[in-house]
Amino acid sequence: MQNDIHVLTKKRSQHSGYGLKSKVSLEEMDMKQSLGSHPKAIDAVYFNLANSNGWHLIVGTASRPHDVVNGFLYLKVPDIGLLVSPKLPDTMLFRSKLDRENSYGAEGLILYPFQPMKVWKIQYNGPMHIYGDPENKFDVKLNAVWSSDLPYFDFDTDMNKYSVAKSMASEPWSREYFKNLNEFHQTHYEQHGDAHIQLHLQEKLYKVKVNGVRDHSYAEKREWKLFHRYALHFITLESGVRISVGIVCMPLAFTRLIVGYLYSQNGEIVSVHKCSLQLPQHGNNGNPPSDYGFSFEAGGHTYDVQVNVYDRTEFYIGWEWEARVVELLAQFTVNGVRGWGACEWQYRNVNGRPLQLLQSDPTWTKDINKG
Repeated sequence: MQNDIHVLTKKRSQHSGYGLKSKVSLEEMDMKQSLGSHPKAIDAVYFNLANSNGWHLIVGTASRPHDVVNGFLYLKVPDIGLLVSPKLPDTMLFRSKLDRENSYGAEGLILYPFQPMKVWKIQYNGPMHIYGDPENKFDVKLNAVWSSDLPYFDFDTDMNKYSVAKSMASEPWSREYFKNLNEFHQTHYEQHGDAHIQLHLQEKLYKVKVNGVRDHSYAEKREWKLFHRYALHFITLESGVRISVGIVCMPLAFTRLIVGYLYSQNGEIVSVHKCSLQLPQHGNNGNPPSDYGFSFEAGGHTYDVQVNVYDRTEFYIGWEWEARVVELLAQFTVNGVRGWGACEWQYRNVNGRPLQLLQSDPTWTKDINKG
């Protein structure tokens, strides 16, 4: 693989996404972004981490205008259960004057870059409860440090040209089609690494190491109503290989877009260019499967993936709960090698956000433009 793929040599451009980087420097990319004027402008950070002993840390924060945050936190503690942040499955959080300007998150949840593309910190101090049992509450203090010396994968420049071209060729072309591609583009990059967790749960202290992915997305607007479905897989193997692979269905742009990459044992990264997973054949009723398989190709090799789900949870995103996201905690086998991680399956939701939640939002939210 060519080493210069991941060197930021391309000039900053307003037309990022056409093989051009969105920013000149790593520091500009891996920091909190200024939100644009659109009511659905977004700047989002997400971590999906796990280990072979069944620990999971899944956390996401998406900054929106007016100090609104779509945020959530999950902690799978093997001898306790699956802990969830207080408002889930709702993800509407609201920042206060006490929240630091350069950090992501709200209501006790804080994520921030300590060293661009190298070190991030995750903190939470507050209540959580067992999934499905809101009365079974725990006082939680979480401190995690995620670090990586692996290259990041920039979806603006590093996606496989063959798979992108094939996806575009499958769509009916028009002036409006290419206008939509440009209008709804978002910068998105991912990077695998490891995190050291210190977790105070009631009176007990846990110290755990987990592995997994961090991603960062920002855009002038993200419209969840345009996403029909997606299925993403984040995998760490005993051999040291790390994988992100999935399928996205966003009919306005791509009916079927293959996304993903693989880190070899020595840290080199190659893009995924074929994947056999077919969304209409799996979980089309809104319930993702618990036991399934598929194959993908990357770097001239074929990988056969077996997925075995042992726990699941879900949340909703947006003022109208436009998207339903199901997190599947899973064990994997890839070409006979054992692994761990999670899958994320998204569905378009048209049932709306419950009235009691709308009524519990801060009064000032009634007057803002929600798009």
